[in-house]
Amino acid sequence: MPMTHEDISRWASQIDTVISNTPACCVRRVVVVNATPSTMDAARTFAGNQPGLLLVASQQTNGRGQLGRTWHDTPLKTLPCTFVFDSKRISPGLLSALIACAVHQTIDTLTPNSADILIKWPNDIVVRTALGDRKLAGVLIEQRDGLSFVGIGINCAQQQGDWNDDIIARAESLSNLGAQVSRLEVLCHLIEQLTHWINAHDTKMIRGYFDLHDAMVGTVRTFKYNNDCYHGLVEYIDPLESIVIHTPSGRHTLPIAQTKHVQGDEPCQCNKSE
Repeated sequence: MPMTHEDISRWASQIDTVISNTPACCVRRVVVVNATPSTMDAARTFAGNQPGLLLVASQQTNGRGQLGRTWHDTPLKTLPCTFVFDSKRISPGLLSALIACAVHQTIDTLTPNSADILIKWPNDIVVRTALGDRKLAGVLIEQRDGLSFVGIGINCAQQQGDWNDDIIARAESLSNLGAQVSRLEVLCHLIEQLTHWINAHDTKMIRGYFDLHDAMVGTVRTFKYNNDCYHGLVEYIDPLESIVIHTPSGRHTLPIAQTKHVQGDEPCQCNKSE
């Protein structure tokens, strides 16, 4: 069964073993802490302006998500970590797509085949259920001083009673899906998958993988581009180039880099609404 009170004192040595056994590993050094307000902020402190760091915490007390939202960590049951990459090596758009594929493949390989694990653009990982999509993992990418800080949070060992009332209908965990893995095992798989995707650097493979596991195509969504809102059926997403959406006024192709997905609880304050 997944361990909810893991002894993290040996995490660093076991992760070092994975790093040593993974050719061209994307992680060069690891820092493990018991608790931190934010792995993103802690990673900046420990990185020393150098890429290659993995900062992982047993507990994160004030994690942040995309667009200023709060990331809800369940004490000792979530895997919060931040990887530090050289932003000159990988463009932000490519990095975002690579991370999405790697996190998805990590989770997909650890969960039963019956679970429908999907990528919700730009890089959330969800499981599709009869009652809607539930979030398994989130990614936050921030650029600073030539470095890309990639914060990843994966729901590992939560049970239904662990969720707050405001997110219980929108969240899911590996444990609830029947994955019998510890947080450390998840992290070791993640290191291997990130290394694979980053070293492959294959845009055709990224597009094909994303297309196969896309959560948005065929659903009605709202996007904001150039201060205009586009609400309609998503026809196609190229995670490196554009989103194609069909609205009442016709088909629109929106550039990935300048487009934002408007969440259901977020008002779209734009010049016009399609």
